[in-house]
Amino acid sequence: MVGKGKVRGFGTTLVLASLLVLLSVALGIGLSRADFLGRVPVVGPFLFEERPARTSTGPTVVEGIQDLDRLATVRWTESVPVTRESGGTGLQRFFNGERVLLIASGDVEAGVDLARIGEGDVRVEGDAVTIRLPEPEVFSASLDEEATSVYDRDFSPLNLRPDDELVEEARGEAVEQIEAAARENGILEQAEGNAEESIRAFVTTLGFTEVRFQ
Repeated sequence: MVGKGKVRGFGTTLVLASLLVLLSVALGIGLSRADFLGRVPVVGPFLFEERPARTSTGPTVVEGIQDLDRLATVRWTESVPVTRESGGTGLQRFFNGERVLLIASGDVEAGVDLARIGEGDVRVEGDAVTIRLPEPEVFSASLDEEATSVYDRDFSPLNLRPDDELVEEARGEAVEQIEAAARENGILEQAEGNAEESIRAFVTTLGFTEVRFQ
């Protein structure tokens, strides 16, 4: 009876050992294939959870971009001197002539108005998006009041009534010159490039891997 018990225990041990060897071989083969455990019932779903499918569509992309609204991406600061004179010629200047020298500093902001993008401007192809952006534009040009002042003001001998409109004209011309300087230095090109980078960063968060611009 004792001998039989020993034989039965040895047989059970042999069977278990064989199963362990087979399981080890199977696991070794499976680990060499990335999808093995993914197909093993119960274990696979927990260890190899599938990546959620991208659900973003063209309209979703459009709405997300439109929410960015007026994307101001560049600010340009410039200082200019502006001179304005009044009084006409010769004798008129003697009576009411005036000269104003304004030192003006101002800012120009440029960007892209994304609210103008429609569904026809966005094309989705798999994981790629092609976007046609509106033309970059100057959103604002204004003077920095704290850094703008009348540097000099001369009057003719008989001019007893300063012309305040002359100062306003000088201010208006300063804004025009500051905006012109910003345009000449490529503010619109910078605004377009910066807008593309900002939109690319946003769209990739929706699950797209490639963003192209037209």
